[in-house]
Amino acid sequence: MKREPSIGLPDETPPPRLADETRWYTEHTALIISTLKWTILGAAAGLCVGFGTRAFLWALAASGTWVKRVTPGGISPTWLLPLALPACVYLIRKFAPTARGHGTEAVIAAIHRESGRIPWKVAPIKLLATVLTLAFGGSVGKEGPCAQIGAAITSLFADILRLNNDDRRRLVICGISGGFAAVFGTPISGALFGIEVLYLGRIEYSVLFPCLVSGIVAHLVCGSRAPVPALPEGLGGLGRSELVGLSIVFGALFGLVALLLIEAMRGLERGLRRFEQHPYAVAVAGGTFLAAFYAFAGDAYAGLGVPTIENALAATGSVALLAFLWKIVATVVTLETGGSGGIVTPLFFIGATSGAALARLLHLPTGLFAAFGFVGVVAGAANTPIAAAVMGIELLPRDVGVYAALAAGTAFLLVGHRSVYASQKIGLSKSAGLDVPLDGPIGDLTRSGMQVRKGSLTEKVTRLRSRRPAQKSEKD
Repeated sequence: MKREPSIGLPDETPPPRLADETRWYTEHTALIISTLKWTILGAAAGLCVGFGTRAFLWALAASGTWVKRVTPGGISPTWLLPLALPACVYLIRKFAPTARGHGTEAVIAAIHRESGRIPWKVAPIKLLATVLTLAFGGSVGKEGPCAQIGAAITSLFADILRLNNDDRRRLVICGISGGFAAVFGTPISGALFGIEVLYLGRIEYSVLFPCLVSGIVAHLVCGSRAPVPALPEGLGGLGRSELVGLSIVFGALFGLVALLLIEAMRGLERGLRRFEQHPYAVAVAGGTFLAAFYAFAGDAYAGLGVPTIENALAATGSVALLAFLWKIVATVVTLETGGSGGIVTPLFFIGATSGAALARLLHLPTGLFAAFGFVGVVAGAANTPIAAAVMGIELLPRDVGVYAALAAGTAFLLVGHRSVYASQKIGLSKSAGLDVPLDGPIGDLTRSGMQVRKGSLTEKVTRLRSRRPAQKSEKD
């Protein structure tokens, strides 16, 4: 007869033992089958996405050469943006409405709402619209189209194989990872980005293995090089303890820069809602504004802006102190008025130039802190601190990558419960002092509400701040 534990005394039931576990071969037979299945599917997704990304990058390079050839001498292609943006709007509205915007956002929404089902027409239309935007100087990136092209290809692949909704969803996530890994030449952080970007603070480990396979295969097939040159300055003579403190301070500032971008996107989107019935007029106005803006600020903020990113990281050439702010303006206007493309490359630009600017003001090594910003703004704006931290370690010298990862983690916290991806779902509260509704899209958070948690330190501080004016008024 089993003896009941005494009240107030620990339970005397023995802990579980290895000998009591089930037979290993039943479990491992299923695991071996699953591993083989997702090795094949992940590799197939990587092959499809790698070749698709390669075709996209070739078209991008060819279009840039063609535009320069047909543009009359002395005239910048950016002056044709008032025609290029309406053409993008027409292509997307006519043939693939889900291809609108910066690509990854639409894929996240499809994964959460449609089990990853994406029309196959999205791939060619997204490719064409993004090439058109970038060729004439729109400020967008190239990872969003690659993610959406990869997702569309893998969704079609799932249709051909007649996969169920769960397997289709996993395969489409592999498409995001493969697209990011292929276009930036970062297989590990690319795989993690595809998993991490779906939720704020939650990772689906069931998709980790196939995403790693997809990212590595897509990277090998595409052959793109990593976007970051070697840093000539090293640690700039700074001590380890100094770097820890500076990483946290700079990470907080990068979080605020990311917040500025998000709020600018949100504000312009809200302001343009009254003109939703006139998308072509909005596109013409956006293209006209950008052409005039580039004439004032310079063509360095048009297109991908890779030379400026490299100058900031290598601490060569002159990078304007407000370069990050001008890039925010160009990116927000391009995306919100009809342009098609990604947003991660602009995040690299904004991060690297803001880091360089802050370092110049404080007389610190510019290349070092440009590298911190390179990954920090991505971590904050996309809520992908692990992918950004791994990217820092993957791309930068070891001594730099570790501290860049710390800056990325700090930026992730300071940006709050906001993201450039409105369909990203909330998986946790970033502060123990806040009650945040979980499992809803970030874009709905303002409607759902956010409250200070009762009994938390935040509530006590808030009460103290609210009492001070009352006490002063009583004394007066």
